Amino acid sequence: MKYKLVPRKNPQKRDDPPKLFAQPVYDGTVNTNFIGRQIAGRSSLTIGDIMNVLSNFFDEIPTYLLLGQTVKLDGLGTFRISFTSDGADTEDTFKVGSIKNARILFTPDPAFRKRIVDEIRYTILNKGNAQQGGSSSGDDDDDRPVIE
Repeated sequence: MKYKLVPRKNPQKRDDPPKLFAQPVYDGTVNTNFIGRQIAGRSSLTIGDIMNVLSNFFDEIPTYLLLGQTVKLDGLGTFRISFTSDGADTEDTFKVGSIKNARILFTPDPAFRKRIVDEIRYTILNKGNAQQGGSSSGDDDDDRPVIE
């Protein structure tokens, strides 16, 4: 994982010099179509078959979330709806309009999270390797796929 160092001041200690903090640098986005093509390349299914299944699968997830269920994708993680509300003194004075900040939360599956944490490698970007592009982690001989 590439990162850059970004100076940030402590807002509570404005006179102190800024400290450097690591910030992730992303190498782009991999979309569903790309992943579908990758899966098709290793299976007997066509890209159309895979995209059809994925599209229908993604269409179903909101249905169950809106029914108040959590959606667990085995090996990946769990989606759920969360929200906050203003407080009320009694049930009778509580108004549905006081519910706010609805959002979808994702909790990664422990094995999925562990794989990422165990396999991540960090590479600092500086003027030299930022202009060259590509990986500079020194792990050219490992088995992990390179996504271009």
